Amino acid sequence: MARLKQAKEEADKEIATFRAQMEAEFQRKLAESSGDSGANVKRLEQETEAKIGHLKKEAARISHDVVQMLLKHVTTVKN
Repeated sequence: MARLKQAKEEADKEIATFRAQMEAEFQRKLAESSGDSGANVKRLEQETEAKIGHLKKEAARISHDVVQMLLKHVTTVKN
């Protein structure tokens, strides 16, 4: 019985050590991926802002032509 109890205690210690190692590895990987995620988010925000700026510039450039085209089609009477 004493040997069985001792074996159980040793197994519990090994399990606790293994669990601590796995938890530390998980936390390390989580920290690494979180750092990358922050950089990716910032890069995506910059790209999005650049694309929005480009679209606004293009819209301003052709808006007069679009308005003229719409006015032409709205005011033209077809028989």
